[in-house]
Amino acid sequence: MTLTLFHHNSSVCAAKVRVALAEKGREWESRLMTLKGDQFAPEYLALNPAAVVPTLVHDDAVIVESNVILEYIDDAFPDPPLRPARPAERARMRLWMDELEQGDKGVHKAISVLTYAIAYRHHLIAEAGSEAPARLLPVIKSNMNPLSREWLTPVVLHGIASDGFRHAMERMYRLCADFDAWLENNAWLAGGTHSLADIAFLPYLVRLELLEVDGLWANRPHVADWYARLNARASTAEVWDWYHADYVGTLRERGTAHRDETSEMIAGLRNAACPAGPDGRVGVRDGTR
Repeated sequence: MTLTLFHHNSSVCAAKVRVALAEKGREWESRLMTLKGDQFAPEYLALNPAAVVPTLVHDDAVIVESNVILEYIDDAFPDPPLRPARPAERARMRLWMDELEQGDKGVHKAISVLTYAIAYRHHLIAEAGSEAPARLLPVIKSNMNPLSREWLTPVVLHGIASDGFRHAMERMYRLCADFDAWLENNAWLAGGTHSLADIAFLPYLVRLELLEVDGLWANRPHVADWYARLNARASTAEVWDWYHADYVGTLRERGTAHRDETSEMIAGLRNAACPAGPDGRVGVRDGTR
């Protein structure tokens, strides 16, 4: 049996797969990607036509899409289980995980916007040697797949002044509000047991902490407690330990540089009682979805 993971050090999607494999106690072969063009190599596109990570290869099976990979891992290696036994809790787990992948309203897109607006754009600016669009656009094209490029280009060009930045902050504020309301009466996202849902969100909270926007849960004691319990699990090392020091430095340094602005925005959202969901519903926290 061979288990090979194509991944990247700081990819949130790859990190959750590493965490799940650690929870299962499974050894795997690493194929570390730079994502500086190697994702467009023909041999990788044959595995993952979307040119993204992660990709899991289990013997002759090729599995893509991180949340699908998580469920595959639990199917292929059922002990210990990472999905609740009760159907209602399993459905709750999937509802939370769906929050990540809702296109423009998804948490994954919001985190990507925050990351590039605050920090990663500076890597691309350094590579281009200029903030001028004429210099930056070719670098953006060579580093990003077409889908990401479409909505991240304005973020790279304009940083936290981009239109998408505030929307991303609002999305994360709503998510933390939903988390806190749910976790007030539940130990974990699925209910009573740690599950794939908790694993799926862990790397996103780590990213927010590194970006110095953990003020999103400064007044959310149940989120803070849940995050502390997640960080206490040995498997969380599969998020933290893979980060390159230069990426951590960029995230923290740039996050600190913008902390006054992001803190002011969070305070404004709190004072404005930001609505609970983009469609006017409160979302997964009270079962209306």
